[in-house]
Amino acid sequence: MNKLNIIQKVLEVIQETLPISDGTIKKDCGQVDSEVVTPTNDTEDEQAIKGLSKDFAKALIDRDFEHLDSRAEYHLYTVDYLIELIKNNDENSTIKLFNENKIKSKYEDCEFLSITLTAGQEQAEVVYNVRSCVVSADDKYFKLLNKNNKKKNTISAGTPFSTIYTLSVKKERGTWKIGKFKASEENIKIGTHF
Repeated sequence: MNKLNIIQKVLEVIQETLPISDGTIKKDCGQVDSEVVTPTNDTEDEQAIKGLSKDFAKALIDRDFEHLDSRAEYHLYTVDYLIELIKNNDENSTIKLFNENKIKSKYEDCEFLSITLTAGQEQAEVVYNVRSCVVSADDKYFKLLNKNNKKKNTISAGTPFSTIYTLSVKKERGTWKIGKFKASEENIKIGTHF
């Protein structure tokens, strides 16, 4: 993919995910409704980072191969990270993974372990447990999940499990965005609570 194609694709993604002024959300634009944040001892930045992190987990995990939005979380990324994903053909890889394995998954909950802000309050690292569930998938996908899980617990259809995510976030034009993320290889089988 040449530079012009990458720039056109990034602009297309950004344009599709811009908020619409009348309060409506464009169908299939990848927007995720944020939860109402209850008052806490968190700073305004920490509340915003938690909201971003929850939206990210929901967009990344609440997916169904039959109605797949492979760019659901793209509006949450920094422009630099979005360019990197487009260069690496992330959208097609996501489509291939979900379609080949017939995956239907859902987000359940999350628990924040730490939020570490830099001195300038412009960047942060977030570590949190995300509980999710694979509602259905081909057997080969469950074998892969359990292999990564080092067979500590067996994950099957409907089994809630948690994965630790580490997000590098930073302010981009005054809004917190995800600059990189990684998920733990190992999943932990859990019940209904952390």
